[in-house]
Amino acid sequence: MESVKRARVAKGAAMVAGAVFSVGVACAALVPTSAFKKATLPQVKAMLEKDNGKVSGNTVTYGKNANVVAAAVLPGFPFPSFEIHHVKNPTLDFPAGATVKFTFINTNKGFGHSFDVTKKGPPYAVIPQIAPIVVGTGFSPVPAAGKFGYATFTWHPAAGTYYYVCQIPGHAATGMFGKIVVK
Repeated sequence: MESVKRARVAKGAAMVAGAVFSVGVACAALVPTSAFKKATLPQVKAMLEKDNGKVSGNTVTYGKNANVVAAAVLPGFPFPSFEIHHVKNPTLDFPAGATVKFTFINTNKGFGHSFDVTKKGPPYAVIPQIAPIVVGTGFSPVPAAGKFGYATFTWHPAAGTYYYVCQIPGHAATGMFGKIVVK
C-alpha cells in the first residue's frame, strides 16, 4: 500500500514538472522573464490609475488606443484572480484593429503568474495545456523585497473571442481567467 502511494506521488510530481516545462516552452517566445521590471507599491497604484477602460457591470470597454492594466491578486480580491479597472476577471471589449497596451503586474508575493491571451476557452485543466498563446507575458518572477514585477506588451487584435489566462498549474482551472471580445 505504501509503495502505491509513493508511486502516485512520484507520478503526480512528474506530471507537474512536465506540464511546467511544456508550458515554459510554449511561452518561450513571449515577454522574457528578464523583461519584467520592478515597482514599489506607490508606483503600482499609479500604474493601475492609467487603465483607460469604462466599466459597465463585469465588462470593461476600451477605445482604439487601449491602456489595460491587469494585476494578479491585489489585496481584497480572491486568490487566484486578475483585477482590471477595479473589477475581478472582467470581460474586456475592444474594437477590431485597436492598439492595446497591456501592463501586467504581479502583486502576489508567494507565486509567479502569467497574463497570456489565447483563443482556447474554458474549462481549463489543473495542468494547463493552453495553446496557442496569441500574445502575453509568460511566467513572471515572484515579487520580493517590497517590489512587484511588471511587464508590458502591445497587441493589435483581429475580431473574435479570446481569453486571458494565468498558466501557472491550477490557476486558470480555479478561476484566474477572463474573456476578451473584439468586434
